[in-house]
Amino acid sequence: MEDVILNVRGVNKEFPGVKALDDMHFTLRRGEIHALLGENGAGKSTLMNVLSGAYTPDSGEITLDGEAVRFRNPMDAEKKGVSIVHQELAAFGSSTVGENIFTTRAPRNALGMIDYAKMYKQARALLDEYGFTDVNERRLMRRLSVGRQQIVEILRAVSKDAKVLILDEPTSALTEKETDILMQIMRDLNQRGVSIVYISHRLEEVFRICDTATIMRDGRYIVTRPVAESSRDELVRYMVGRDVVHQYGAGTSQVGSELLRLENVSYKKTLRGVSLTLHKGEVLGLAGLEGAGRTELLEVLFGVLRPESGRVLLDGKEVHFHSPSDAKAAGLAFITKDRKNRGLFLRKSISDNYLAANLDRLTRRGFTQFKMARKGAEEYKERFNIRTPDVKKRVMKLSGGNQQKVLLSMWVSRQPRILLIDEPTRGIDVGTKESIHQLIRQYAKSGMGVIMVSSDMPELIGASDRIVALYEGEVTGELALGAVTEEKIMALTSGITLSERVSE
Repeated sequence: MEDVILNVRGVNKEFPGVKALDDMHFTLRRGEIHALLGENGAGKSTLMNVLSGAYTPDSGEITLDGEAVRFRNPMDAEKKGVSIVHQELAAFGSSTVGENIFTTRAPRNALGMIDYAKMYKQARALLDEYGFTDVNERRLMRRLSVGRQQIVEILRAVSKDAKVLILDEPTSALTEKETDILMQIMRDLNQRGVSIVYISHRLEEVFRICDTATIMRDGRYIVTRPVAESSRDELVRYMVGRDVVHQYGAGTSQVGSELLRLENVSYKKTLRGVSLTLHKGEVLGLAGLEGAGRTELLEVLFGVLRPESGRVLLDGKEVHFHSPSDAKAAGLAFITKDRKNRGLFLRKSISDNYLAANLDRLTRRGFTQFKMARKGAEEYKERFNIRTPDVKKRVMKLSGGNQQKVLLSMWVSRQPRILLIDEPTRGIDVGTKESIHQLIRQYAKSGMGVIMVSSDMPELIGASDRIVALYEGEVTGELALGAVTEEKIMALTSGITLSERVSE
């Protein structure tokens, strides 16, 4: 066991009504990049919170470097060499990059005051060491992209000389280029002897960077496998306890008459003469790289942004949405990819979130119908299989997959004619992903038109009846069901065929 740096044996953790960890086992070897996999609600986050000192286990043993440890809090864990970077950013937006890196341990001068010159010098050296020459150590964090903020968070953990670094869904907000940078940082740390626990639902990343994978299900240890000796289907089968087919219903709806049409819609430099159509019962996929204009197109349709030119037609009649309220009144619903900051009221209950989405329909003569809101929330909890005993539970206490189901149920409960959905399953496990697409397809079969943005190629192909590709704000082509391949999508979204429109 000399090469084992972290060992978990028989750890249990129970919350009221939920056994989050049940006799859990986990072994991390020195210098290893170890994936921790499982569906949302499998207990991964609970285990990481135990390992990083946020939770105290009810029973069981944790050893670090062969010595039994019991962390009192995250600072205690950091002092002993265990650091965690959470999926939800803990950055201080009004502080500089340097201040964020040295939040609790900035260098001090002889008078005990923060030595800013030394702090920024050290921050600059760290940024340069990992290739971030374009990031100014004196820049405010809120001025950085979400991806860059995530990288700074990781560098903060790295600067603490961690023996064990826990990364919880670190690429969920990163672009492809930023993900490449993160992978290189992980390799560098690995070569320096840092052991990494890597939590991700993106199995392609697991196969790209990890040595070993441990699978959890329902708070229990299932199996540990060498990644090089495993297949994607095998890992998925261990995670969900059954075979999962990555086919989300493409082509199973009856596509009806035209519902929506865009004609030469432009917005600043983001959208350039975009034209497309959406039909009743159709799931239209929008393909494109980050920055191609996919999200902006949905925001134009929902009245968040005002197009500078072009026309939007609903049922053949031109419409002008001056606000999201106008779009909602016309029967549109928009599920944002940023569910935690712009989609949900995390500190409110499921019932309150349902009420927020339907306030206009649940207000009578100035009085809010709270009983009706609770009844509606109960109905959609059952319909969407949201795993919680009570709709009074705060949304922040739910797993990511269940949070996404709450967001979807909020908007679908309005019975929209058109559903705009941006990255419907980002950061969600394969089993929950399958159930969410079953729900989306169910509503498409009832006649709802769906426009879906996804960066997950198998998801895009498996769920879309038709795919429209964007490159730098311009439509580069359209692929009909049966003519879609990853190679064709990549060509269109990379601008390779920009000069010669592709229509299959």
